[in-house]
Amino acid sequence: MRTLVTMALPYANGSLHLGHFVEAIQTDVYVRALRAMGREVAFICADDMHGTPIEVNAAKAGMRPEDFVERYHREHREDYAAFGISHDEFYKTHSEENRLHTERIYRKLVERGSIDRREVEQLYCEIDRRFLPDRYVRGTCPVCGAKDQYGDACEVCGSTYEPLQLKDPYCAICFDEGRGYVRPVVRRSAHYFVKLSQYQDFLRKWTSAPGHLQPEIRGFLARWLAEPLKDWDISRDEPYFGFEIPDRPPGEEKKYFYVWMDAPTGYIASTEHWARKRGRQVEEWWGADSDTEIVHFIGKDIIYFHALFWPAMLHAAGWRTPARVHVHGMLTVEGTKMSKTRGTFINAREYLDAGLDPEWLRYYFAANLGPTASDIDLSLGDMKNRVNGELLNSVGNLANRALSILWKSLSGKLGLLPGDAEAVDLWNQVSLARANALQAYLRVDSRAAVQAALALAGAANERLQRKQPWKTIATAPEDARRELTLAVNVARMCAAMLEPVVPRFAQGIVQQTGAPLPAVTDYKPLEESTIREPRPLVRRMEDEDVNKLTSRFVAEPQKVSTSRPTPTSTPVPSTPTSTSEISIDRFSEVDLRAGKVLAAERIPKADKLLKLTIDLGEGTPRTIVSGVAQAYKPEELIGRTVAVVANLPKKPLRGVESHGMVLFATGGPRGLTVVELAEEVAPGSKVK
Repeated sequence: MRTLVTMALPYANGSLHLGHFVEAIQTDVYVRALRAMGREVAFICADDMHGTPIEVNAAKAGMRPEDFVERYHREHREDYAAFGISHDEFYKTHSEENRLHTERIYRKLVERGSIDRREVEQLYCEIDRRFLPDRYVRGTCPVCGAKDQYGDACEVCGSTYEPLQLKDPYCAICFDEGRGYVRPVVRRSAHYFVKLSQYQDFLRKWTSAPGHLQPEIRGFLARWLAEPLKDWDISRDEPYFGFEIPDRPPGEEKKYFYVWMDAPTGYIASTEHWARKRGRQVEEWWGADSDTEIVHFIGKDIIYFHALFWPAMLHAAGWRTPARVHVHGMLTVEGTKMSKTRGTFINAREYLDAGLDPEWLRYYFAANLGPTASDIDLSLGDMKNRVNGELLNSVGNLANRALSILWKSLSGKLGLLPGDAEAVDLWNQVSLARANALQAYLRVDSRAAVQAALALAGAANERLQRKQPWKTIATAPEDARRELTLAVNVARMCAAMLEPVVPRFAQGIVQQTGAPLPAVTDYKPLEESTIREPRPLVRRMEDEDVNKLTSRFVAEPQKVSTSRPTPTSTPVPSTPTSTSEISIDRFSEVDLRAGKVLAAERIPKADKLLKLTIDLGEGTPRTIVSGVAQAYKPEELIGRTVAVVANLPKKPLRGVESHGMVLFATGGPRGLTVVELAEEVAPGSKVK
């Protein structure tokens, strides 16, 4: 079976920021792991080049849209390469291949009676002479009264609405502080809609099929699919940078495909561009009868498009539907949303220009990313501690210390492995650790894969420190050589396990040992061979490196909100921008423990409550009541290892005695996301 892997298309409207690299690194790690296993893999991506923002910003820059997007396309390609993102193809959606594939899908929808043409009322700016997309209309929220909100959703209360519902709307394109607000008028225009409800039964089956989606994402989509899906407007009026809709009625003004119609089609078009250069056909990968496993990596902000619109379009057009859509969380920086005002909005170029090693970021993201859609925080201080303490002091130190002693004191030659039972057992651990790491990579759990490598390196470091072969070189040189040979071989295996994460680091061990990384089925040690002169495998991250970026951070001022959501609105979960400080002694009063959820059930007549039975390693499981029934089904929590506040007093809730509290974070597609620990953490383990 072959695998085609994609990551979401970056928008060619600006530079890449570090948030883009959460997905890029996660996808690249997965792809490199598949390649290491000998799989046939195509890693496909492209720049998303169409839409009103590009057309507007190109005009402001005095450039043709085609030239505007090409500039960012070159920059994006260079930035991805600098971070080791190993695309097989990084193409563009503004291409002839993509136009033809978009038209093909559209015509298939027409054939199936899935396109409805009808007139709609829209806001029109008479100054700019254009209909205004949602993002270019601002006004007062019709629900909570907050000012300067977008035309589709309120950032204060979270309500969604149509642009015509905004109070006091104005055009965001031509707004000028001196000239004031320009109020748009209402005009009618013909638009084209996909009747998505025709594919509702198909989508229910596709989203519920095992393996297609993570459990929490599947539950999230089930809420949408419980109601008839709304028709999807796939057309836009000119001026617009995109593909013209073909086969329109005579005399109708030009209409263009909405960017979300042709952007995902770019996956197919980019595959075709790549395949043709190799004398192959796109149908080998996207044909309905092909044996390709199509895997999409996306952020949770575009779930609707990739898990509903896109599978429906592929199904309608007779293409192969995805085998898996993996959703990751969003990136925060130092605990808050990335902000240009606060200086925490960091572009890839700014990171590179500061002289920071791209492999530091690769390691930090991969070591923190698990299989769920939980958000990830970039703390530069924590990155320094983890890079230095784990990658450098554990795996790097194991390799460098052993290789350096061999080079300086033992003619740079490896010997045989020690024959004692403990050494044999340690070498036997290698195969199990590597198998666990490979399985973790397949689950898109790079965090667990990294931990497997660190645990193996830790065991080898402990033995090396205990045996201290550097002290016996003069009296028993061959025994010392054996110990150092074992350390080098374990480090070599750790490098193979970490190669998907830090390929340049792993290649350093290849160069210094003079041998390629072992294949996934090769557990034969490297013995009686000559090494090369050792060099540091990774540079230590210093406070100075951290300060190059954190020195620009600005504290966000406290804001007092004068509006509050109405009872009918849904607040947007947010991360607090600041908290009051407490002492470490006070924090230590909280007893956080790992708990395994053994059972979960709803509490009668309590829509928000779940009764959880949790093993805290105490012999007798505890009962804890959690108000998360609207975010999780009972079966979704069973089997998870969660964080529990264990030293709260017992409290009766709806006739159930609850003893403790399970931690949940606000945010994510559910609104609440369980704080989950790795499976290998035993119940009762201290969380600190």
